[in-house]
Amino acid sequence: MNPYPNATANAYKTLEVTSSHRLKVVVMIYDAGIAALKQALASHNRNDLIKRNQYVSRAQFIVQELNNSLDMQRGMEISSNLRKLYFFLIRHLSQVLTDNDREKIEQSLAILLKLREAWQEISQKTLKDENVQKASDVYHTEKKLDAINV
Repeated sequence: MNPYPNATANAYKTLEVTSSHRLKVVVMIYDAGIAALKQALASHNRNDLIKRNQYVSRAQFIVQELNNSLDMQRGMEISSNLRKLYFFLIRHLSQVLTDNDREKIEQSLAILLKLREAWQEISQKTLKDENVQKASDVYHTEKKLDAINV
């Protein structure tokens, strides 16, 4: 039995993040935000406002980090629209802390789920396209080698 399960899990997560494609990392960040909001809902249902506020704050931090990572120069309109949506989410989650409003957590969770789904699709398509390109490169290399051996 591992006496340091959290340390092992953190090391694995660090390895997974550093060795993953950057779009996959974005999806993983959304997963963390979604998990925080699900925990906030569960805490709200138990009337544990301290834990709820901690999870909401964690979700706000994650959304702020997503916002900070936007490339406004290259992303142009998409980055601008995401920034507006992230600012909305941060304000919306702040209202949870002051208004004790479960519905705002649910709405924020729904938005993050939709965004995660979109980034997941982009990630899968990008990885597929890159793999096709790599396979294509290998095929052309083999064809060149066959031509040399003839």
